[in-house]
Amino acid sequence: MKTQLKQGFTMIEMLVVIVIIGILAGSLFGPVTNFMLQGNLTAMMGNGRKVVQAIIAADMTGRYQGFVWPSDENADSAPETKLEGPDMYKAFTTTADYFNEALYTKAPDVKKQESLKVLKDIDASAIAGQGVPTATKEIKDTNCAWALAKNVAGAPAKSPVFVTRNIDIQKLVNVVGNGNDVTADSLLKTVAPFQKDGCVIIYKDGSGKKFGADEIFNSNLVGGLGSGKLSDFEQGEGSKFTFLTSGK
Repeated sequence: MKTQLKQGFTMIEMLVVIVIIGILAGSLFGPVTNFMLQGNLTAMMGNGRKVVQAIIAADMTGRYQGFVWPSDENADSAPETKLEGPDMYKAFTTTADYFNEALYTKAPDVKKQESLKVLKDIDASAIAGQGVPTATKEIKDTNCAWALAKNVAGAPAKSPVFVTRNIDIQKLVNVVGNGNDVTADSLLKTVAPFQKDGCVIIYKDGSGKKFGADEIFNSNLVGGLGSGKLSDFEQGEGSKFTFLTSGK
């Protein structure tokens, strides 16, 4: 009676299999990584649009009507008797400080915090994002993945007003609307969220757009400005369109 011998893989066969697996994994890495990036950009854009639309709604209704967008001029318009709750007339300097007031995160009483909150249906998770942790109590710079514009009253509807903080804000406000000399490498910073892989921009009308690193150029970023720049727009005397600082 013959005994059948079981043969295993030879070393050469194993090496061939390993090489094939490596090639397949390498060919899939790029598409999978890009798919994940696009998904994260889409999620951030959804949060950003929700926040800006909440600001628009609050600015048209409620007791802070006309004073919800941050402005250097709001402090001069504050009522003599301070309203209970958030102070939306402050001359905000950081995006985190603005959202601490708008979301009233400093109120110890949760029910009171919710009733006086300026931006309804918005919480701290919408201010955080990819690689940026959500605040558990007070919102700090490290919990804010966005930069919010101020002095936006005179700017066009398609002006970028809420952008992920990996965008170089100074370069953004000086981009000429109909130019074509902006590259991802020159506009984006190596910080969370997204590093230099992409960014999200939300416009004054509440619409938004996500950009991969290879998609960024002027006509898409600030297409509604014609030959102008964001830095050309003023709200009143000397109140230039700019952004609150964000992140560290």
